[in-house]
Amino acid sequence: MSEPLLVFRGIEKTFAETNILRNVDISLYPGKCILLSGNNGSGKTTLLKIIAGLETPSRAEIEFSGKSQSWKSVIRSIRREIIYLHQQPYLLSGTVESNVSYGLRFTKLNRKQLRESVKEALEWAGLTDVAKHQAKTLSGGVQQRVAFTRAWILKPKVLLLDEPMANMDIESREQACDLLKRMKSEGMSIVITSHDLNIFDDLIDSHFSLSDGKIE
Repeated sequence: MSEPLLVFRGIEKTFAETNILRNVDISLYPGKCILLSGNNGSGKTTLLKIIAGLETPSRAEIEFSGKSQSWKSVIRSIRREIIYLHQQPYLLSGTVESNVSYGLRFTKLNRKQLRESVKEALEWAGLTDVAKHQAKTLSGGVQQRVAFTRAWILKPKVLLLDEPMANMDIESREQACDLLKRMKSEGMSIVITSHDLNIFDDLIDSHFSLSDGKIE
């Protein structure tokens, strides 16, 4: 197996004297997918947000570039490599095309390069036909594919998905899973939380369960 992209060690999180996460270790490998299950309130979303740098742990270390460092000292430098998507896709007002191109505003691409990148991304996701549609008027499954595409175009090393298939029909789930398989084949590390384990049979490499604040 290749070297891990990131190793998180000893993650702990306490809310109001309740231990939500207790000494959790998790390693993220390129081109591998982890499924994370557990009851509601088990800490799955909290764990993803800590990995993404959106939630501050009570304690954690990150092994990055062969060195073990505190979460606080290194998370800013790796945050751009990680994208977290909530189960309800957050879309901006505007077209599918404008949503997909949003993150590229902060890159050094010129206008021609930006247009070409967006065109490629829309074709990659099968969204060309709805490129000019208002994103928020589309079905939940298409909206989630827009969110996946907006993440993919930024080429993150790690994609964190919190219940990504919630409220999707079978066809939408299959289309979304196909995109995730392609991301994985391109070397992206993916972590998915879900209650429905069967959806991801052909995608996952490892399955962990959070219980009583610990990974099993």
